[in-house]
Amino acid sequence: MTRKNKHYSGFLLLLSALVLPVLVQAQNMSIVAVVNDEPISNHDIDMRIRLYLANSKEMRSRLKKKLMSEQTQKRWRKMVEEYQPQSREEAKKLQGKLIKRIRAEVEASMKGGLRKKILKELVSERIQMQQANKLGVALSDEELDARLDRIAARNKNRKTGKPMTRQEFSRSLSRMGIPIREFRNRMKAKGSWVRVVRRKFQYQVNIGDKEVDRLLNNQDDTKSKLKTVYKLQRVRLALASSASEATKVARLMKAEHLRQIVTSCKHLKKAVGRIDGSTLKSLGTKPADSFPHTMRTYLTHTKDGHLTPATLTSSGIELYAVCNRKQRRIADQNKRKAVKEKLRQQEFEVLARRYLQDLTNEASIEYR
Repeated sequence: MTRKNKHYSGFLLLLSALVLPVLVQAQNMSIVAVVNDEPISNHDIDMRIRLYLANSKEMRSRLKKKLMSEQTQKRWRKMVEEYQPQSREEAKKLQGKLIKRIRAEVEASMKGGLRKKILKELVSERIQMQQANKLGVALSDEELDARLDRIAARNKNRKTGKPMTRQEFSRSLSRMGIPIREFRNRMKAKGSWVRVVRRKFQYQVNIGDKEVDRLLNNQDDTKSKLKTVYKLQRVRLALASSASEATKVARLMKAEHLRQIVTSCKHLKKAVGRIDGSTLKSLGTKPADSFPHTMRTYLTHTKDGHLTPATLTSSGIELYAVCNRKQRRIADQNKRKAVKEKLRQQEFEVLARRYLQDLTNEASIEYR
C-alpha cells in the first residue's frame, strides 16, 4: 500500500470515528411518534425499556431459568478451563462476568418485543399528562421529591444497612443505566393520571355496604364474624321536656296505636304523617351490637315490618321500624374501610381505561 493510500485509509478511519457516534445519537433521538404535537423519540423508548427490564418479573424469571440451564453450566465449565481461576475471588469475578453476559443476552431477546408495548405506554402517558396539565392537577416537583423520599426509604443501603436517601436511590438507578429523570417521568404520569380520574369520576363512584359485605363474605376471614344487622327507620313523636304526665300518656298511647297498625315499612311514612309533631328518619343498616342491651332485645323480638316498643327520651318518644334483618360478615372498621377503598379503586380503574380510550380516540397521533 502506498503512503498516499495509507494516509487516505487513516483519514477514513478518523472520519468514521467522528461521524458514527453522531449518526448513532441522531438515530436514538429520531422521532417515532407525535402525540398532539408532543414528540416521542427512540431515546425515550430505550430509556423506558431499561426501566421496564430493571423491574420486570418476566426478566428475572427468564434470567433465573437461563442461569440454571445445562447450556449455562457448559459455558461456565468452558470459561473455567479457559481462564483457570486460581482463587475464590477470581472465580467469583469470572462468574460475575458470565452472569453479566447472560443478562445482556436475555435483555436483548426481550427488547425487540417490548418496543411496540413501550411505545403504546408512552403515547398513553403523553395523553395522560396533557390532560393533567390541562386540569392543573399534575404532580409538582416538590410532591415528586416527597414520593421519591418514601420510595428510597423502603430500600436499604447495602453498605450501611440504613434506608436509602433520594440521592442514593438516584445513584443506584444510574448504575443500572436508568436516569432518575425517566423514573420521575413515569411516576409523575401515573400519579397525575390518578388525580385526573379522581376529579372526573369522584361523584360517580359510590360503594355501598352491600358491595363491601359481598367481598367480605367471599373472603376466608376468621376475624370477621357473622352478625345480625337491621335496616331501620326511626319514628319520633315530639314531646316537650316540660310536658305534663297526661300529655306524656296521650303521646305514648298514640305511639302504641301506631305500633298496632304498622305491619310494613312501605306504609310507615303515610301512617306517621297522620300524627302531629312526628318525624321519620332512615337509619340505614346497623349491627345489633351498636345498640344498648334493652334496644337489642326489642329488635330481636320485633318482626320485620313492625315497630319496637316506644321509649321515652330527652328528644321525645321514639320507636324503631325493623324493615328487614340479615346475617352479615362484620369486620373491624379498618378492614371495612380497606375493602371499600379497594372496591373504589377497582371502579376507578374501569372508568380510567374507558376515559383514556376516549382521549386516545380524540387525540392527534402520528407514527413515523
